[in-house]
Amino acid sequence: MSIWTGLLEALGEVLRFFHDATTGLFGDYAWAVAIVLLTVLVRLAMMPLAIRQFRSMQAMQKLRPDMKKIQSKYKTDRGMMRTDPEKYRERRQKQQEELMALYKEQNVNPASSCLPLIAQMPIFVALFSMLRSPDIIPELVEAPFPIGATLQMPANQAGVIAIGMLLAMGITTFVQQKQMMGRQVVAADDQQLQQQKMMMYIMPVFLVFLGFNLPVGVLVYWVTTNLLQMAQQWYMLREVEHDAPGAGNDASSGSGTGKGTSRSGGSKPSTKKPKTSKGKGDAGRNGTRGNGHRAGGPGRLGRKRDETRDKRR
Repeated sequence: MSIWTGLLEALGEVLRFFHDATTGLFGDYAWAVAIVLLTVLVRLAMMPLAIRQFRSMQAMQKLRPDMKKIQSKYKTDRGMMRTDPEKYRERRQKQQEELMALYKEQNVNPASSCLPLIAQMPIFVALFSMLRSPDIIPELVEAPFPIGATLQMPANQAGVIAIGMLLAMGITTFVQQKQMMGRQVVAADDQQLQQQKMMMYIMPVFLVFLGFNLPVGVLVYWVTTNLLQMAQQWYMLREVEHDAPGAGNDASSGSGTGKGTSRSGGSKPSTKKPKTSKGKGDAGRNGTRGNGHRAGGPGRLGRKRDETRDKRR
């Protein structure tokens, strides 16, 4: 038995298990639910790769200033490629060598960002094959989809819900790319980032047109994958912002500043000479400072002296 046949049979058994477990709740649509649960299982299995991809992308963003310096040091353009091809090749080689040395020094692998996509491709193709072939899971081929369609039908023939899923696939693809691009500082002269921005807009449109001929079951898998990846990226980006140095310093510094101002405000009057009336000065000289009475009022010693004078009289 080949590896491919083994993969198809394994996925078939997983789908059958999920279908049998959910038939009582979802009836005829249990096969669509089984595809959703299969997608969740695949995403959980690929979680280590996804974390590695995220860390690699974060590391690449931190290295971008150093990468830009190397690119500026060995700058090339199309004009140099035409006028002096030997110099162009030499500079490109030097640029690649220093970039690879930088990656090795910082322990960064640019190819790590592609690992989840590469790992998912066999699952994607296997599901496509199961939906198109009646020999693997015959029931899956005829599995119903809302509005009189089946999971095997192409999206452009499966009705308005399938078209909605097709648009959802394009929108979620754009959003998950935007999540990562939104954390990068895009400079006007950074050609690589400009290309990434262009792909962020072109790729979703391309996938929508490609999806018109895909089976509805594949769209169910694809949209579910995108939604799970969006949630995963949102959580990891949130954790990065929370753990970043200086996170929350604005609030703490604000409160600290307020406290410092309050303390300094309370200590400044004690360093300045207060403006007092004559009575307050007399009370201060008589040792009545801090007796709790209002400024200028008589103190305890003053009252005792007055009472003594009255008794003598």
